[in-house]
Parts: sequence; C-alpha cells; structure tokens
Amino acid sequence: MKLVLFLLVCTSCIPIKSVQDINGYHIIERNTKGNTKKDDSFKSQNVFTFQIYKNRRVFNTYLKERFADIPGFSSSHFIVEIEEVPFIIRVLGKEEANQYVDFTDYIFEKEDPELVKKGKKKQFIYILVKDENGEDALSTNSFYRYIVAKYLDTIRRDFNAY
Repeated sequence: MKLVLFLLVCTSCIPIKSVQDINGYHIIERNTKGNTKKDDSFKSQNVFTFQIYKNRRVFNTYLKERFADIPGFSSSHFIVEIEEVPFIIRVLGKEEANQYVDFTDYIFEKEDPELVKKGKKKQFIYILVKDENGEDALSTNSFYRYIVAKYLDTIRRDFNAY
C-alpha cells in the first residue's frame, strides 16, 4: 500500500510531456473582400505552404522529374488531373511570395538557431491551385479543397523523402 501511494505521489510530481500536433503544411486563408484589381487576382486566393530544408532548385528538379510526362511542363505553372478533374497549379517564386504573404519574414522566416549552426536557411514553398473553372480550389467554399490539399501534401511528403 505504501509503495502504491509512494508511486502515485512521485508520478503526480513528474510533468507529462505534451507535443503539439503539426501538420507540416498550412493553408493561408485570404480575404477576398474589396479585392477587385485584375492584376492582383492571385492575391485573393488561398495558398498552400510548407517549409523545405533543401534548396529551392532541388524542389524544382523534383517537380520536373515527377511530372516529366506532362507536355510543356514548367515548375512554376502546370496542369494536373486529380480524380479526373484538371487543376492549374502555380508555384510562387520568392518575389511573388513576398508580395503575396506580407508577413512571411515575421512568422515563417525567423532564424532557427539549429539551422543557423548547420549553415542551413529556412525556405518555403507557396502553391496556388485553380480548378477547371478558374476558381480557388483551396477556398473553404471549394468542393475540391480536401482532395487538393491531400494531393499537395503528398507532393510535400514525397519531396521530403527525395
């Protein structure tokens, strides 16, 4: 009895470590109200983003190898079929991403001491997706949001294993 009581007291004093669940990617929601400029149409779309620890060129090479069978493929803009529905995928460059995600430096690109020690730099991939009607496929109102996010997450996971 004393042993059980002793163990109960000891285990109640030891903090339980909890780990926050992280998806590995984020969909940044964009507010479409008041955005009527034609040249800023991509800024009203939601963006799928994830962090990479390799050079951006390696990601482009990965995309070229993965989608080698698509005629006229460009690693910044291409069309894929997901469940027999065509989608236009646009991978934003650093300049476009900085215009699109104004708070990138503040939230995402803070220096990580471990990465700085190893000489690595955090980099992020930003992807926009439109359905066959030109609508934002990552919008909360989109019928395709779940399947597109799942498809892009597969690309992310496959790239991490590349």
